[in-house]
This record gives sequence, C-alpha cells and structure tokens, in this order.
Amino acid sequence: MTEQYLPNNINEEMDAATLELVSYDFRQIQSFVPTGTTATIQGMKLPMPSMLKRIAWCGVLGPGVGESVALRLYRIRPVTNPAGFGYIQLNDVFTINAASFPGAGVELDFSDRIRPGLCVLPGEYLACSWVHSGPQQMQPLNMNWSFVPAGVSSETEPPPTTTNDADVLGT
Repeated sequence: MTEQYLPNNINEEMDAATLELVSYDFRQIQSFVPTGTTATIQGMKLPMPSMLKRIAWCGVLGPGVGESVALRLYRIRPVTNPAGFGYIQLNDVFTINAASFPGAGVELDFSDRIRPGLCVLPGEYLACSWVHSGPQQMQPLNMNWSFVPAGVSSETEPPPTTTNDADVLGT
C-alpha cells in the first residue's frame, strides 16, 4: 500500500469544547410544576471547572390560558469558596407559555440564554428553579443541560445574583 492512502492521524484532535462532561434530564415531579417558585438541587460530579454549554426543555401538555413557567438554572457557590456563599444564575430567564410552546414532546433548546463566562467548580451544586403562575395544565416538564470543560481564566469569582433563598428555591 502506498503512503498516499494512509491518513496522517486516525484520531480526532483533542478539542475540549466538544468534550461533554455531564448531562442531566431533570425535573423530578410526578405531574404539575407547583404554583409559585420551586427548585430542585443537583450535585455536580465534575472533575474540573466546567461551563454550561446547552440548556433545553420539553413538555407534553401545553400551557393553559394565562399559564407560564419561568426556567432558571443557578450555580450554588458554597460558603467555603473564598468569594463566599451565593447563587449565580447561569442563564437569562426563559419563560414557557402558549406562545413559546413548540408542541407535544418537542424539545426546545434555549442555549442562547446562557450567560457567558460563568463556570461551575468541582463539588458544587446546581439549583434548577421554576416560577409557575396560572392554571396547572402544562405537564410534565423536563429541563436538561450539558456541561463542557471551562477554558483557563484568570477572572475573579462573579458576585452572587441573589442570596435570598426564597427567590431561588421558593418558600
């Protein structure tokens, strides 16, 4: 066999941006998202600082007239971090309502709402937060996300966007 037919390298180049570290499909509730603010907490098993790369949601039954659910994902920075405890919102709020419902079982990616330059550190937690108003017709709701390794950065820790538990987790 002549050398011209041999590939230079049969392995893909190592590209950290394409390496998915962890992905979740998440909303552990039997049926409806309760009215008001609720959240669930998810421990992150990340070997290195990581950035949110993708965030999406899917539902089956569409929202009723006047019903909406605002989706937010927070990094929970522990008090042991030198910058102190805080909630850091990783995405701009995305609201599901009749206008944004893509159809039964259709996943809607809203990764364009990811806030740039924010990462999650090993051992931290995420709070997946929902603010529901109106009737409870939309069900079930699934929110999912993916993380990739963060680039090397010398930026300082961002300030928390809120430290009020009720704003993130509900009452």
